[in-house]
Amino acid sequence: MSAAGIAPLDWTVVWRLTAANVARRVTDRVLGAAWWLLDPLILIGVYALVFGTFLGFGRHPGQEAYPLFVACALVPWRWFSLASSEGAAAFSRNATVLSSIPVSREAVFLSEWLAATGQSLAGVAVLLVAMVVYGRPLTWNLVFLAPPLVVLGALGLGVAYLLCPFFVMLPDLRDLYAALLRLGWFLSPGLYPLARVPESARGVYVALNPLAGVLEGLRRPIHGGLPPDWHALAWSAAWAALVLAVGRAVFRRLSNDAVRML
Repeated sequence: MSAAGIAPLDWTVVWRLTAANVARRVTDRVLGAAWWLLDPLILIGVYALVFGTFLGFGRHPGQEAYPLFVACALVPWRWFSLASSEGAAAFSRNATVLSSIPVSREAVFLSEWLAATGQSLAGVAVLLVAMVVYGRPLTWNLVFLAPPLVVLGALGLGVAYLLCPFFVMLPDLRDLYAALLRLGWFLSPGLYPLARVPESARGVYVALNPLAGVLEGLRRPIHGGLPPDWHALAWSAAWAALVLAVGRAVFRRLSNDAVRML
């Protein structure tokens, strides 16, 4: 008996379930995988029009080429948002599988998180096109994307681990988390740079917002050709490590109880 389920974690099972989940996501929509590209493209266009043009954010220093500016944060934000939500809903989405065959709870969970990650990666194509359109060269500065991407992945995975059992035990939590995600986007430096936060409050803002250092760290190499703000990224990394450790411990403690409630 595994602490995470009635069968031990087998990565072969994880990859097979992930492939099946990706196929399901394609066949469930009329536009198939094309929607994976259209969704971020539409969102970038809406934010660029409303905030960049109507509200004049694109005229602020450091926010030129505003569609690219937004895309640098929106594409990774969509990964965090989609993967954490889909991972957290893994048990409810796979109730039949979990109740009918001896499969690791963690394998089912990871397959949903990985499938959502694969869907989100389609947005990278939109980001690369935006870089070409706005004349941003593909330089060695892009290696600076690796640290914030690792931190963002760990943070999103940790949140999904933490929420997965509670999405079954407390169904209303799904709606609450969706609302918190929307609030988190506007409270994070996605539509504006970290420098726009008043300097007197910036330290507290960075320390309390796990996504501040990540989104800023992903934008700077692409939009400005600069390395991440390492101090801000360190705070995000500390949050990611804490949430991942706590989330996985909670998942392993409560996953069997949650599945019995399906």
